[in-house]
Amino acid sequence: MNKQIQLLIKIVLVLLIVFLLYQLSFLFKPFIAALNFLFVPVVFALLFYYLLKHLMRKFEKKFSHKLSVIFTFLIFVLVLILIIGSFGFFFVNQFDELGEVATEQYEQYQEDPGKLIPGFLEEYINVTEIESAVTSRLNDLTGWLQENFSQVFTKITEIPTQLVLVPFLIFYLLMDGHNFYEKFRNFVPYSQRARFVEGIERVDSVLSVYVKGQIIVAFFTGLGMLIVYFIAGIPLAPVLGIFAMITSLVPFIGPIIGVIPAIIIGLGQGGWTVLQIIIGTLIVQQLEGDFISPKVLGGKLKIHPLTIIVLIMLAVTIYGIIGAFVAIPAYAAIREIAKIFYRDYKNDKKRKYHQ
Repeated sequence: MNKQIQLLIKIVLVLLIVFLLYQLSFLFKPFIAALNFLFVPVVFALLFYYLLKHLMRKFEKKFSHKLSVIFTFLIFVLVLILIIGSFGFFFVNQFDELGEVATEQYEQYQEDPGKLIPGFLEEYINVTEIESAVTSRLNDLTGWLQENFSQVFTKITEIPTQLVLVPFLIFYLLMDGHNFYEKFRNFVPYSQRARFVEGIERVDSVLSVYVKGQIIVAFFTGLGMLIVYFIAGIPLAPVLGIFAMITSLVPFIGPIIGVIPAIIIGLGQGGWTVLQIIIGTLIVQQLEGDFISPKVLGGKLKIHPLTIIVLIMLAVTIYGIIGAFVAIPAYAAIREIAKIFYRDYKNDKKRKYHQ
């Protein structure tokens, strides 16, 4: 049979299967709902797993695997309790105060919108147009929240249960992660095991580099933004700096989201304050991109900025901010596996050619 006809038949069969699966999509809704619920705790569990794994490996040099896992997990729990006990109430009060200050500053801006624009820029920028655009966006957001209130409420009520799952998942990943690996390896046909082992090692290396690197980058970004906020003279600089640090875990859009509360507060203090925050953010991001990220992440990821932007946009559309956090490491992992398959494909082709 002609190769083109065979290819056409395969395409038709794939499309037919996709069509049938779409028609039976209602059967998969419970499974999809379960996966959606588990997605967030699994992501956080993997994040902490990669942070704690190296500590566990150090313990394993002197103790058994079980004792190493127990010691590592106890340290994790104690540090968590220490952080919550020492700073929890402080941060809750600070975030409450942040909301009050942001509301107060925005009200001041509404009373005198002209404060937003420094004097030397007044003739170039139309404050009325900016105000109407912001008001329109806020009205759209309010309308969306009203229409989707039940979905938003359900997501919020799921958060405590998801957070409770995270420590259990971390513990079992530390305890049985190697067992999962062995079971998967034994499931793979013997002829493909070498490729499987290489793929797992590459993915593990990429994820380790990304998680550790992104946390270090986020820390320095938060520190830089804290300095910017102190220079700009806005209140609650430490809380705003921590918020910027957390959101910086997401490439590209994270720093933009992180600076929004500071800009809202800066609106009440005048346009010069807002301008200082924007300029400071650009400087911090430039320093992060030129010096911190290359040193921390090195050349292991080598992902083009345009690719990152596209991935982040798609991930945000599909799965929100958590999807944006997962998009880059998931892409890097899939790319490593694809490289192995492509390399083996080329080698097989060369071997057949020489035969």
